[in-house]
Amino acid sequence: MKSIMVVALVVGSLFLCSTATFAQAGGGGGGRGGAGGRGGRGAMNSTNMIARFQTALGDANKLTDEEIAKITPVLDDMIKKLADLQADTTTAAADKAAKRTEIRTAASDSIKAIVTPAQFTIIQPLLQGGRGGRGGRGGGAPATPPATPPATPPPGA
Repeated sequence: MKSIMVVALVVGSLFLCSTATFAQAGGGGGGRGGAGGRGGRGAMNSTNMIARFQTALGDANKLTDEEIAKITPVLDDMIKKLADLQADTTTAAADKAAKRTEIRTAASDSIKAIVTPAQFTIIQPLLQGGRGGRGGRGGGAPATPPATPPATPPPGA
């Protein structure tokens, strides 16, 4: 009876470990997918970015076909420059961060000239961090610390 329990425990442990490993694997939509991709969203490309913009903009602010035709080459150029920068092994990490910001700012400025101010207000956070303000891998604004209640004097003081 004891040996059956031990075998069951070992098999169960192996199953749990393999499930955690598969959940972190790069294929099948989890982890980082493709060149420059983000976990769960597929590879970063202009088509995926436009779809994210359209979702964020909602029905009232959708991009027109003309706007999409103008934005697509800007996004393709930004994505290529970011991929080239990531592949560059000669540039220091701090310099890469500054260059990433420059690349995104240039794309943002180009897109700002194409879309309406209302559309740009929604699109800009998606361009700057690629995360839509949700934070993510080491990015986004830090969480606001909870307010600390005022110190109360001890009873009887």
